[in-house]
Amino acid sequence: MINISVVGCGKWARIIINEISKNKKYNLKSVVCRRDKVSFNNIRIFRSVEDMIKDNSADCIFVAAEPQLNLEVLTLTKSKKTPLILEKPVTDSYKNMQLLKSIVTENNLIVYPNLINFFSETFNEFKKHIEKNISKIKKIIIHEGDFGPFRKNINPIWDWGFHSISLLYLIFKDKEFINVKKMDIKSDNTIRKGNVTKFIFKLNNKIEVNIITGILFKKKIRKAKVILRNNDYYENDMIYHKLYFNKKIIYTNKVTPISSLLNNFELAVKNKDSSTSFELIEASCKTTKFLEKYYKC
Repeated sequence: MINISVVGCGKWARIIINEISKNKKYNLKSVVCRRDKVSFNNIRIFRSVEDMIKDNSADCIFVAAEPQLNLEVLTLTKSKKTPLILEKPVTDSYKNMQLLKSIVTENNLIVYPNLINFFSETFNEFKKHIEKNISKIKKIIIHEGDFGPFRKNINPIWDWGFHSISLLYLIFKDKEFINVKKMDIKSDNTIRKGNVTKFIFKLNNKIEVNIITGILFKKKIRKAKVILRNNDYYENDMIYHKLYFNKKIIYTNKVTPISSLLNNFELAVKNKDSSTSFELIEASCKTTKFLEKYYKC
């Protein structure tokens, strides 16, 4: 079993902790939590990242907190080459993302940004169909968002749009985003400070792309639809892990993306394989550059 520590104890971090606890390949050693009166059954709690790293009991670390901590943890652990999983957004700026990328590549580190769509089994099946039909694609439509989370330290488009944009960079690695137009189609400037944004652009001036993402949806949605020139279409429902072709289910599975991520990461750590790290870091770098052009984190 691999000993793992988690940085963070918020709502999403608790989901991560629950997934780790169910995974037989991992032993949860500790949690970094700055909140008072927080406890986890038989799990040691540290109040700072530095104390957790000095304890030296974890083989790897999952950072599930604000993006500034990702670079901090990486900097503190790079000499030990500690494998990391970093929650998105990976950094709070393109400049810091470039720095993070250089640290990972120069030190040949295993660092997985949690681009959760990438680790969905249905995404990988979806990707195969797209690659097989790439010359026939007319349009791509992505809806991805929820009502929240309303976080003070991250722009909502960086929370949800990071998934959608990185998904395209992971599939269309060599394609350029041409004539990008951005429209805020719904906003709430009260204490919640939420919005929904629509991006319209073309991939290499051929494939039309519409992305609608944000945190003011009536209910959670994560769908990607690829329409072919003959109007056949593939639709990936990333919540229910189902892939459709013209409304007919052609693939489904019950493995959660987090579980798949943890299993993939365990193999990378075991085999000292950093190849997936570089792919995910590169997609994260391009995504950060794209988002920063329209919104500060």
